[in-house]
Amino acid sequence: MSDAGKILATDVLVIGGGIGGLCAANRAADQGASVLVAEKSTAAWGGQVPSAGGSFLAVPPDGVQMQTKFVVEEGEYLNDQEFTEAFVKDTYPVVLEMHQWTDLFPKDISGKLVYTPKIRLTRTEMFLPRLLKRAISKGTKILNKAYMTDLLTQNGRVSGAVGFHYQTGEFFVIQAKAVIIACGGCNYKGRALFHTNCGEGVAMAYNAGAELRNAEFANTFMVSNKYTGADDRAQSSVIDAYENALGESMVKRYPELNPLSDDRTPPWMGGLIFKRWVRAIYREMDAGRGPIYLNLVDRPDLADMRYAANIITHQNRTHGFVRMMHRLGIDVTKQKVEWAVVPEFHGGPIRVDLNSQTTVPGLYAIGDACQNGSAYTGALEGCGLTGGTPLSFAAVTGFWAGTAAGKAAGAISAPGLDMENVSRLKKQIMAPLNTKEGYNPYDAIKEIQQVAFKLKNSYVKHKERLEKALDMIGQVNSRLPDLAAKDSHELVRCHEAKSMAVNAETLYRASLMRTETRGTNMREDYPERDDKNWLKWIILQQEDGKMKLRTEPVPIEKYRYQPG
Repeated sequence: MSDAGKILATDVLVIGGGIGGLCAANRAADQGASVLVAEKSTAAWGGQVPSAGGSFLAVPPDGVQMQTKFVVEEGEYLNDQEFTEAFVKDTYPVVLEMHQWTDLFPKDISGKLVYTPKIRLTRTEMFLPRLLKRAISKGTKILNKAYMTDLLTQNGRVSGAVGFHYQTGEFFVIQAKAVIIACGGCNYKGRALFHTNCGEGVAMAYNAGAELRNAEFANTFMVSNKYTGADDRAQSSVIDAYENALGESMVKRYPELNPLSDDRTPPWMGGLIFKRWVRAIYREMDAGRGPIYLNLVDRPDLADMRYAANIITHQNRTHGFVRMMHRLGIDVTKQKVEWAVVPEFHGGPIRVDLNSQTTVPGLYAIGDACQNGSAYTGALEGCGLTGGTPLSFAAVTGFWAGTAAGKAAGAISAPGLDMENVSRLKKQIMAPLNTKEGYNPYDAIKEIQQVAFKLKNSYVKHKERLEKALDMIGQVNSRLPDLAAKDSHELVRCHEAKSMAVNAETLYRASLMRTETRGTNMREDYPERDDKNWLKWIILQQEDGKMKLRTEPVPIEKYRYQPG
């Protein structure tokens, strides 16, 4: 047994200590289950909430159908409409319960939650620590700096996971009756210190035999000023200040860019919707009318309204465009600022049901790891809708998975350990440490990024480019067995590269199979949407070590909303 490393046991293992993971841990503990959270960083300080802000979508009961219809139409009818409606319906009660847990949402003088459909935290930096504190008070154990790489299975169900300590390299074996993947989708390390998820959870689920769905839409590209690469979701106050190189208003050229002008758009969904803007900017650039600018010259009213330079509050802490430009020596009231389309990536294609359970018994996935796979957003990318959706999605699916996993754990016996399989995995996971001269993991990551970050590979697609992208990812895959690591930190990079390669392959294989333009699968060689042949989900699954693809008709006949 000593050769296996540290062996731990729990009812529910949560891989990831961000908002979704901590919500899941709390709900599982509420069911009486023992819970262990394994976080590769530090629980409550990992994930994107600490730096991204804290806006939650909370749809009122009388707005559920309007929101659901909006998401289905934006998702171009590839949604699992039952999942979409169930999520939308639960946004408000989940926010209400988190309010009781943390006491950090806005309150009136009587102490009641001040309800608006999009609720901002009053102290974002305290939110996750309070979720963590509650989970620990319920008996949850925390394992920080734990980089999990592979799931264990026994008799057709998940029975735990293995990994190692990020700093010391100590090997972990964690037995569990249920495992919740809460470690995000694949961001390909697009933005330093913000995007740290490399699709590890997706790769673990795929390697354990779970089905993936809608992988062709796991390709978020956003709009950003070219100097900082920072996400900017300008509200209606400045949205009409975007223009092309000829000085023509983008909103006038493309009225759909302003969702507030659309009668079918819920009033709480203001801001930039990535799909609409990425397509419009690409078309302008392709037609020679680029670049695109945010022009606040002679419009100090707009600058002060949305991006006050001298006020630092929680309302504009993360999107202080004026202040960011000022630090770079740019006065936005005297100089217009170029805007560009840049890679973001959020969603993951792990297929889940209304309990956030995958197709492998005992395995659950939440948040970005299943944004696409849930089919909540249909043909949209993960994080494709504005208005606090990502945080609410992580929280709601975390509630679902934690509740279901906690209850299920009480009904089954503790799994055993296949020590022969554990020894095999340990040897495989640690192999790069024993390779003296081999493939540098930083080179592998860079080579994958060079493919994935190209707009005309991952968003604007064509058969020839997709085949070339797959070939390049295949070349990386062929060298992954030769990865070399000097220490545990580089060992993490090795497994990040392996996970990124799996995620990239799923994106390009599914994109190549879908011969139509729908959502964020923009095919130049198939420019039209094809409802006759492609109201279908593409399902990916590992079979005999190979990635197999099949289609499954969307059961549109049983859904409320139908394509026109």
